[in-house]
Amino acid sequence: MIDDDDDDDVGERPSKPATDSKSQVTIESFSLKGLQGLRKDYTRQSDESIISWLVCLWDAAGEATILDGTEARHLGSLSHVLVIDQGMMRGANPHSLWEQILGSVGQRYLYADDLYMQQTQWKTIEQGIQCLREMAVAEIVFSDDLNARNPDLVPCTPMMWGKLLRLGPQEYSSALAIMRWDDKEETVLDMAKKLRAYVDVMHSPTHGRITAVETYMEKLEDKIEE
Repeated sequence: MIDDDDDDDVGERPSKPATDSKSQVTIESFSLKGLQGLRKDYTRQSDESIISWLVCLWDAAGEATILDGTEARHLGSLSHVLVIDQGMMRGANPHSLWEQILGSVGQRYLYADDLYMQQTQWKTIEQGIQCLREMAVAEIVFSDDLNARNPDLVPCTPMMWGKLLRLGPQEYSSALAIMRWDDKEETVLDMAKKLRAYVDVMHSPTHGRITAVETYMEKLEDKIEE
């Protein structure tokens, strides 16, 4: 339901479903002003790919944004893709905006590769982590596991890691290709932590000294061979 009170905060978010003594679930309504705030925060930019927008949407909304059909329709076009926006607005009962959009994206694209094709080359480790999270979202869209909705908790498969290496710069490829995997199934979040740890090591003073010594030894060997 929509509350017309414009005094509500623009950044207002619905409360998480709360169960009272009668086991009834209550969901806070958005004001029109609150919905305008959501539209501003959640709308895809003109130069933003769908897969990148989905990651940003997860970071901004997660599964906490619950809307009924009327509220969803008042949001208007978020993705600028007709099929996705129409799917988001279906249904009268309150639902998770995130889950509704995931379902709509699945109707628009037939295969995960259709989303993977939107990815571009990455140059920094943070861009690489973003790339990995985009892959996780693509896996979620086409997954039958309704409990797997958090891209950071998606298992990082060898296929995903291989795609990441192919999209990255050569300077990282060799090191990341031999990055040790634990015996347990590691998530995208686990691998993101490893990538950041790798950057910390690469930028540490100790690594700089070791690299300088290695370079000196290589030059010395070249002179000896001459």
